Amino acid sequence: MPSLLTGKVAIAHLLRRAGFGPHAATWNGWAKLDYDTAVDRVLADLDTPLAKDPEPFDLWNPGTIQSLWIDRMVKAPIGAAEKLAFFWHGHFATSESKIIDIQLMWTQYKMLRTKGAGSFRDLVLAISKDVAMIRWLDGNSNRSGHANENYGRELQELFTLGIGNYTEKDIREVARAFTGWGSRSHDFVFKKHFHDTGTKTIHGKTGNFGGEEVVDLLVSLPACSRFIAGKLLRFYSHPDPSKDEVEALAKVMRDSKLDTKTTLGALWRSESFRARSRHRALVKSPIEFSVGACRALGTSAVPGWLQGSTDRMGQTLFRPPSVKGWTSGKGWLSSGSVVERLKAAQRLASHTAKARAASPPRQPLADLLDVALQGVMPKELSEVLGGLSGAARDAVVLGGPEFQLG
Repeated sequence: MPSLLTGKVAIAHLLRRAGFGPHAATWNGWAKLDYDTAVDRVLADLDTPLAKDPEPFDLWNPGTIQSLWIDRMVKAPIGAAEKLAFFWHGHFATSESKIIDIQLMWTQYKMLRTKGAGSFRDLVLAISKDVAMIRWLDGNSNRSGHANENYGRELQELFTLGIGNYTEKDIREVARAFTGWGSRSHDFVFKKHFHDTGTKTIHGKTGNFGGEEVVDLLVSLPACSRFIAGKLLRFYSHPDPSKDEVEALAKVMRDSKLDTKTTLGALWRSESFRARSRHRALVKSPIEFSVGACRALGTSAVPGWLQGSTDRMGQTLFRPPSVKGWTSGKGWLSSGSVVERLKAAQRLASHTAKARAASPPRQPLADLLDVALQGVMPKELSEVLGGLSGAARDAVVLGGPEFQLG
C-alpha cells in the first residue's frame, strides 16, 4: 500500500487536480474536511449548471470568450466542471484559427461544459454533430464517392481509440459512414443525398452503418475505455500510469456504461491518486497556473492583461495549435514561458494587493502560504520568504517551483 497524502495536503491536492486549486475565500472550510466528503463535494460540482452569458455580451470582440472563460474558472466555488470542460477542449481540440467563427467555438464550449460529466458515448455523438468540429475536420466535403477521411481518422486516433487500434480500412469505412453529416450556417444538417448507403465493414463488423451506429461501435470497443482512462489519469493524476491503473479505471468506465462522473469519482478516490509520490507530479499548464494563482490570492476581479499573458506562455483558449491539442508536462517550460510565468506572478500579486487596499474583501481570506503550499515548503524557500512581506512575498510563492507543479 502506498504512503498516502492526508489532511489539508490531500484536500489541496484534490482541488488542484479536480479543479484549479483552493480559493483563498473558501480554503479554511475545505481544509477541515475529511477526504471522502471533499470528493463528494467535488463530484457534485460537476453537475453545476452552465452560467448564463452576461448582458451585454459581444463575443465578436477579440478575446472576449477567452477572458470570460478564465473569469468563470477563477470565480467558480470549486471549478471541477470548468476543469473538465477544459480537459475535453484539449481532447477534442478545435481551433478558431480555421473556423473563423467565434460563436461556433463558444457553442462548442457550452456543449462540452454541459455534457462533459455524462455519457462519453453521448459526448462523442454531440462532438460529431458540432458545427465547429465539422468545419475543423472538413465534414462538409465528406460525400458519397468522395469521402473525406479527416474526421474518420481523428475520431479513432485522437478521440476514441488511440494510435494502433484501427486500420486504414477502418478509417475509410468510418469516413463513408459519416458522409452527409454537415452544417448549414450554425446548424448541423444531415444531407441525405450525400450519404453513402452502401455496406461498410468496420472493426470486423459489417452493416449499412451511419455515423451514430459508428459512434456506438467505437465506444463499445475495449480500446476506447482504456484510451480515455489513460488520458484521464495523465491529466488528473500522473504522467505515467501503469497498465494495471489504466485497466482498473477502464473497467470502472465500462461497468458504468461510460459515465464520466463515475469514472472520475473512482480516479479521485483511488490510493494511486492520493499517493505521496503523486504530490506535485504535474506541471501546470499556463491556464492552470494563471487561474490557480488568482484563486490562491483571492483575486476578486481578473485583470484584463491575464489572457495576453497566458498567450505568451503558449496557451490560448479556443486556439490549440493542432487537432492533437496542447503540449503537456515539461513541454510548457521553455525559457520564454518560464520568464512570463514569473512576470505574471509579480503582476498578479501587485494587482491583488492594490485591489485589496482600494476595496477590502467582504470575507477573511486564508493566508497565501497555506492556500498555495499548505505549509509544505523546502528550507530554501522558507529562508527567502523570511525577509519578505506583502506582494513581494506572494510573488515569490507563486513564482516558485512548488506552486508551478500541480
